[in-house]
Amino acid sequence: MINDFGVIYLKKIMALLLATTVVFSVATGCQPKKRKQNYKNAVVSQQKSESFEDAVKECFNASYSLGGGEVFYAYMYPNAAIDAMKQSGQYDDLISTFNHGQENRFMLDDSKLEYEKIIDSHEINDNQRAAAKKYLVQLCEQFVPELTEDQLDIKEGYEVTFSHLRNGEADGKDTVLAIKLNDEGWKVITG
Repeated sequence: MINDFGVIYLKKIMALLLATTVVFSVATGCQPKKRKQNYKNAVVSQQKSESFEDAVKECFNASYSLGGGEVFYAYMYPNAAIDAMKQSGQYDDLISTFNHGQENRFMLDDSKLEYEKIIDSHEINDNQRAAAKKYLVQLCEQFVPELTEDQLDIKEGYEVTFSHLRNGEADGKDTVLAIKLNDEGWKVITG
């Protein structure tokens, strides 16, 4: 369940992820070292998923694959924020930074992370729906400061717990919210 504390925690994690990516990018320079990679580009279709199950899997694959930045951002941000990033000229740089950070991360740790299966899922309640809207407004504030919670229509929403593997062995589980937002398709709020 994501409450106000959870929203703040999620926002801090996203900022930390972006900062870490930038630090790795600066520290390692422009030319990545050649190393055998276990990762391939995930087959992703940018929000064409019909179900929340497919959306969660696709978002995970984009997060842990080379070149998955564009799909990852499409699942994380409302379209209004993506459009604002593009109009400001920041979008390509943000995607490049994310992808470059993933390349560097994979060079440091060539473990293969794989989505396994959904362990549990249930519809979100009104408190989670309100927290998701509040989180998205805060996440988008730097790109679309005029975005309000009233502009976000969550048509469906699920709290989903899924498991993943590292090098073919159990690695743990994560819980996310998968929401169908406006007419944009699925968004995944990680935590």
